[in-house]
Formats: sequence, structure tokens, C-alpha cells
Amino acid sequence: MELISSANGMSPAWSPDGGRIAFLSNRAEGWDLYVVDSAGGEPRRLTSGATADDPAWHPDGRRIAVERRGGIELVNVDSGGRDAIVERGAQPAWASDGRLAFMRGGDLWLRSVEDEESLLLVDATRPAWSPSGERIAVARLRGLAVLDLDGGGLRDLNGQVGDDAPAWHPQGGRIAFVRRGRLWEAELGGEERSIAGLPSPAGAPAWSPDGERLAFHLHRGGNWDVAVANLAAETLRLLTEASWVSWNARA
Repeated sequence: MELISSANGMSPAWSPDGGRIAFLSNRAEGWDLYVVDSAGGEPRRLTSGATADDPAWHPDGRRIAVERRGGIELVNVDSGGRDAIVERGAQPAWASDGRLAFMRGGDLWLRSVEDEESLLLVDATRPAWSPSGERIAVARLRGLAVLDLDGGGLRDLNGQVGDDAPAWHPQGGRIAFVRRGRLWEAELGGEERSIAGLPSPAGAPAWSPDGERLAFHLHRGGNWDVAVANLAAETLRLLTEASWVSWNARA
């Protein structure tokens, strides 16, 4: 039986300039929002009290949207100040122009830059914007799908039930995602491949803005840690490193 450490990390999200990574951790109390330099260092806590979930950087790089108290709040990275921006919302995802996709009651909604809300798609989850802002990838019961906002409609990306957490590469054209605890990539043309060499179980993939690194959370010894892989250099490093203790190993 394991004693779970509280110094763990989940759900990484890159800042627009690639210099910082936001993530979730329960190292202090409940699940709170933290920020750390992408090169490593001491994380800084931004929220306390109510559980935070699904961090997403605003395009201005100064604020982070998180799900808290059943809605979506915008957290100022410098001051820690918070503003509620969406009632009854979850899983925020920003387009580069400031539009916000989010989930409400199992459906995909859009909040415009003028703060108007509209329903986009029913029965979807885990929205992810394409770099151009013309498409949103989502997870559905039949697998991943891509919604074209310029009138192209919805098309299935694959037919694998259970595929989750799509993340667009910054250059577009391909999407990282999770399948049975491992990280995969899919081309929009249909070709799929496992991202070889990465440990598992893993989740919540997030590309760096330069497209050279992939952050994700990794299950290790009963905990979740935030890892960053440089795929070209074939290197992996941990931004958080939770410890764990086996009760059976204690004297």
C-alpha cells in the first residue's frame, strides 16, 4: 500500500512565449494552480481553497483560465487576482485572438471576444484550438473529431473509442492525444503513430510554442508528475518529482 506524496503535478500548459508552464498540484492543500519556469525551478502557487482544474493560458501571457467553483476564472499570473468570466463552465481553451472554447453540460460552447456565448457542438469534451483558430479538435464517444468553424462541419479524425486530450502541434496538421495511457499523434490526413520512447501511463499532452517539446503528466510510483520531452533530442526531464513511500517497506 502506497502513501501518496502531495508534491506532484498534473495538466501542464505552456505560456505563449514558452518560458513558463502552468500546472496543478495538491502539494499544499487541495488542487491548486502553480506556475514554474519551463527550464525548471521553484513553482509559484497562484490559487488556494477551491479546487482548480484545466489551466489554459490567455494569449496575452499574463493570465490563466482555470475551472473553479463550477465556472471559469481568469487568474492574473503576477498578482494572483481572479475574475469569474464564465458561469457553469469547464475545460477552457483559448484561441490566439481571445475567443474562449469551453464545456458546459457535456456540450461545446464558444465565448466571443465581445463576451457573447453560443453553443457549437453537443456531446463533446476536451476542446483544443488549431493554431490558425479555424478549427477545434474534441474528444467524442467514437473518438477524436475536428470541427471546422468556417463552414466545413464536423469530421471524425479516428474511430478509436476512448481516445482523449487532443493537442494541436503549433505548425498545425497533426494532433497529439492519449490512447490507453500512451501518447500518440494523428495527421489530419488520417495517419496515426505512437510517440515512441515516452514512458506511460501518461496524459494531458501540451506542445511548446516552438513545437520542439511536449509536456505531459506521467504516472510514477502512485503519483503524477509533469514531464517535458524533447523528441528530436530524445531527452526527458521532470519539472515536478513527487516522492512516494511503501507502507510495506517500513520497519
